[in-house]
Amino acid sequence: MGLNFSQKKLLSKSLHSKKQDPRSRRLRKYAFLTGLLSTLISLVQLIVTALQ
Repeated sequence: MGLNFSQKKLLSKSLHSKKQDPRSRRLRKYAFLTGLLSTLISLVQLIVTALQ
């Protein structure tokens, strides 16, 4: 799955900051978790569709 606009924006903000401050780590973690959640939702939709 590709990243949506907000995930790309969050990742680019955190990757372009030179220092590893807590905010950039939090943004990177948030982008990862939202990507993981969207993948899980898509997987559940696929399973539900296959079972019907």
